[in-house]
Parts: sequence; structure tokens; C-alpha cells
Amino acid sequence: MSIPGLFDATMARLSYGLDGLSQRQTLIADNVANVDTPGYLTHDIPFEQSLQDAMQQGANIPGASGLPAALPGAITRNDLRVRNDGNNVDIDQQMTEMAQTSVTYQAAAQLISSKFAMLASAIAPIS
Repeated sequence: MSIPGLFDATMARLSYGLDGLSQRQTLIADNVANVDTPGYLTHDIPFEQSLQDAMQQGANIPGASGLPAALPGAITRNDLRVRNDGNNVDIDQQMTEMAQTSVTYQAAAQLISSKFAMLASAIAPIS
């Protein structure tokens, strides 16, 4: 078995998810920092849909990783209420999304950590 064989599709998808969640946290922090900036519009990164689409397409292609080539770019959220100053950042919504993103990131990181712990116990010498 080669070393790359140790890292299955689940690990790759979790890694992609961590990258997307990290990028989302950065965008949320930018949104919060610009809560009072006139004309600023909320941004997000919709990586979940691109991952799901790639996984569905990859299921039909033998040997496909089921991962998008890269994270999608940030989008501007135009579906939110815009204030008189042209800003649409809702601080309560952003704080909720920050908490959800943090919990999801911690769960994915724990899953990766558990996978590495299983691999380490599998290759540890028997005493």
C-alpha cells in the first residue's frame, strides 16, 4: 500500500471542508468589521454546493476524487435587507453564522484527528 492510499476520499473531502470553513470564517470576520461601512454588502463562500455537485459527478466517473478543482470564489449576498446607507450586514446573523461555522470546523477537525489516531494505532509496533 502506498502512502497516498492512506488518505481516502473522506479525508480529502474533510480537508476541502476545512478550507471552505476557514475561508467562510475570514469572510464573516470581514462582514462584522464592515457592519457600519456605508455601501458594504455581506459576502459568503458557497463551498458546500460545489462539493456536493463534485461528489455526485465523481460517483459516475471511475477514479474521480469527487472534489472540486478549487474553492469557489466569494459571493455577494443580495438576498438580505439593505439599510438606508446601502449596507446589508446583519450583525446577529453574522454572529450566528460564525458560531455555526466554528462548531462545524471543530467537528471536521475532530474527525480528521480521529482518522489519524486510527492510522497511528494501526502502524504502531506491537509490544
